[in-house]
Amino acid sequence: MKKLSKVLIVGLTFGICNAELVAHFPLDTDASDASGNGYNGSVAGGTVNFGQPGANGNTGSSAAFPDNGHIDVPFNSALNPASYTVTLWANASSTNGFASPITSRDDTPSSVHGFIVYNDNGGNWNNWTGSGGGPGSWDQLPGGAVSTDTWTHLALSYDAATNTKSFYVDGSLAGSKNTGLLYSPNGTVQSEDLHIGAGADSGEAFYFSGNIDDVSIWNTALDEAAILDIKDNGIASGRSDPALSAPNTVAIDLDGSIQSLDLLIKNAGQTKSLNISAATFGNDANFSVTSLPGSIAPGETGNITIAFNPLGANGEFSADLQITSDDSLTPARIISISGVIHDPMLVSEQTLDLGETTNSSLTITNSGATRGLNITAYNLTGPDAEKFKVSGPASLAAGGGTGNVEVTFDSQGGEGTFNASLEIVSDDPLVPSAVVALSAQIPFGDILIAWWPLDIDGTDASSNGFDGTIEGSVTPAEGANATTGGSLIFDGGSRIDVPFDQSLNPTDFTVTMWANASTTGGFASPITSRDDVNGGVSTHGFIIYNDNGGSWNFWTGDGNPGWDTLPAGPVLTDTWTHLAISYDSLTETKSFYVDGVLAASDTAANQYSPNGTVEMEDLHIGAGADTGSSFFFDGKIDDVGLFRAALSEEDINTIMTNGIGGFTGAARDLVITSLNLGSGDGQVTITFDSVNNATYIVERSTDLITWDELTDNLNSAGETTTFTDLSLPTGIAKVFYRVRPL
Repeated sequence: MKKLSKVLIVGLTFGICNAELVAHFPLDTDASDASGNGYNGSVAGGTVNFGQPGANGNTGSSAAFPDNGHIDVPFNSALNPASYTVTLWANASSTNGFASPITSRDDTPSSVHGFIVYNDNGGNWNNWTGSGGGPGSWDQLPGGAVSTDTWTHLALSYDAATNTKSFYVDGSLAGSKNTGLLYSPNGTVQSEDLHIGAGADSGEAFYFSGNIDDVSIWNTALDEAAILDIKDNGIASGRSDPALSAPNTVAIDLDGSIQSLDLLIKNAGQTKSLNISAATFGNDANFSVTSLPGSIAPGETGNITIAFNPLGANGEFSADLQITSDDSLTPARIISISGVIHDPMLVSEQTLDLGETTNSSLTITNSGATRGLNITAYNLTGPDAEKFKVSGPASLAAGGGTGNVEVTFDSQGGEGTFNASLEIVSDDPLVPSAVVALSAQIPFGDILIAWWPLDIDGTDASSNGFDGTIEGSVTPAEGANATTGGSLIFDGGSRIDVPFDQSLNPTDFTVTMWANASTTGGFASPITSRDDVNGGVSTHGFIIYNDNGGSWNFWTGDGNPGWDTLPAGPVLTDTWTHLAISYDSLTETKSFYVDGVLAASDTAANQYSPNGTVEMEDLHIGAGADTGSSFFFDGKIDDVGLFRAALSEEDINTIMTNGIGGFTGAARDLVITSLNLGSGDGQVTITFDSVNNATYIVERSTDLITWDELTDNLNSAGETTTFTDLSLPTGIAKVFYRVRPL
C-alpha cells in the first residue's frame, strides 16, 4: 500500500508526565497558574489580599485570607492525579474549627474522594484523603501541632504504586501509612473544583484564616529530599532541566489506511536544551517511528513522527512508545498511543417505543467506510420478549448502507406497559452486540388498583381485594365532602396495614387522597409504600409526608442510598387538603398536586424504584417506615385511591370534585350504613354507600318474602345517599329495606 503524503497533526494540550509540575500558584499578585498549564483560579466568596509578605526570599509575596474569601480552580483531572504531591506554605492566625488551606475533594451521598489539608479543630495539621468508601470514611494522617502566626511548609503525597500516603511538615516526614484503602481521586464520581483557602465540595465552608504562599501540585509522589529542596529553594528547584513534556496517552483518529502523524513534545526546562536519543515501539507491527526532532530549546517544541499501518486488520490498536532523552529526572518516558478502526460500524437508535401501535420499524446504518456489515442474529430478551417479533436485513453495504428492522407486538390479552430488549449481533469489530430497548403500551381497561373510602374501616372498594387491617384505634368521622362519604381519624399512633402485593407498587402510578392534619410536628405520613434496605443502603417506593418543616412532601426511593424529595407547599392544619402524587416512567417525571393544582414537578433520570424490588413491605395508611411503626399521622384521612398510571391534572380535579367512585364508576359494596326513625310517625330514613350519579331502586319488606318497591329512580347524591320512607304501615313489629342499582 502506498503511504499517504498527508500528515495528520494531532493537537495536544501539554499536561503531566512523571515528576512533572501540574500547577503552581505563587499567590503573589493573583490566582494565576505559573506552570504554564493554564489552571488559573479566581477569587470567590469574599476577600483575598495579595501582595503580603511571603514565606521566604524564594517564594515572592503571599495572599492573606481574612474572611470567607477563597480561590476556586475549575475541576480538571490533571489536578487530581493517581499519584501526587501537594506543597504549600501556610501561616495560620488561629486554630479554631476545621480550616483548610487547600482542598480538592468530592463528598458524595455515598462515598468520599480526594485530598484535604486541615488546620483541624484539635489545633493540628492533618492530611485527609477519601478512598471511595462510605460517607464519613475519611482517612486522617496528623502532622503535629499548628504554630499560629508562623510560616510552616506542608507537603502531602500519595504513591499509587505502593499505596503510600505521606505528610511532610517543614521538610521532614511527619507521618506515613500504606495499609487499607487510602485514596480515590476527586472526579471519580463527581467533579468538584479545587479550593485554596477553603474547604467542602463547594469551597463555601472550612475557611482558612491566615496567609498562604507558593502552592504546587505534582503528578508523582516526590521523595523527602525533593520536598526539602522545594522548601529551601522554591518550586523551580523541583523541576527537571531539561524536561520532556508530553501527554501520557494520545488517541489517534484511524480511517483504515496507512497514516502518519506528528507527536508534539515540549522542553519544559528552564535553561538546558532537550535531546531525544531514541523513540521505539518495541516489536509492534502496526506502529513505527520514522523521525526524531533535533535539539529542543527550553520552552520550545519538536515532533516525533509516527507511522501507522493497519496491515488489513480492524478494531482497536494500541502500543507504548518509549522515548529516551536527557530529561534530568525522567530519562525514559512511556507514552501510550491508541486508535480505532471502526469499519464496519452499526449505527442504531437505542430505543424504539411502539406506543399503542402493533408494529413499527427501526432504521439501522453501516457507517463504516469500506467494509460491508454482516448481521448474524436478532435476539429478543426481557420480561415481555415473547410479545415482540422482529425481522431485518442480513447485511448492510459499506459507506452508509441502511436497512429496516421490522418490529411487531402482540399483547396476548395483557394491559399496561411492555418491555423487551432487542440484541442485534453483527461483525462490527467494536460493538458486536448492539441493544435496542423496545416498549409498547396497551391502555388499562380499569386503571384503578385499589380504593380505600375509609368510611368505617380499611375495606378496598375497588373489588380487587386489597383490604387493610386496622392497627390501633381509628374513629369514624365526617368526610372531606359530600362525594366521599365518611373519613377516619388517626390518633398519631394508629394505622391501616395493607399486605404487600406487587400490584400496589406499579412502575407508573398515581395516589390520590384527602388529608386533614391536626399538627405539623415531626414527619407524619398519611400513606407509605416503601422499602428502606439495611438502614439506607438502598431505598425504594413512595411516601407522602406532612414533614418536620410543615410542608407536604413527596418522597421516592430510586434504589440508591437516600430519598428523592419533592416539597409542595405548607400544610394547613385542621383543613381538608386534596393530595395527589404521580410518577410517569416514560418521561421520568414525578408530580405533586395540591387541591387539584400542580404544586411541584421534577423530570430527572432514576427517581423511582418500586417497593418490592429488594424487600416486600406492606402499604400503610396513617403511618410510615417499612413496618408502619413510626411516622404516624395525626388527623383525618379520606378517600384514598391508587392508580396504575400517571393521571392528568384534569383527571385529578375530577377525582377531587366527584370522588374516586365518580371518576372511575367503581362502586363500593352496596351497604346500608344506617337506619333511623324519622321525626314523624311512620318515617324511616336509610343511608347507604353509592356511586356518584348512579340510580337506585329502594324496596321494603316486612317478612323478607314479599318486597314492595318504594322508588326506582333514586339518584345518588355522591358516595353516600339517603332515602326517607314516608309510607311505613302502622302496627308492624319489624321492617326490612334493600337497595339495588337500576
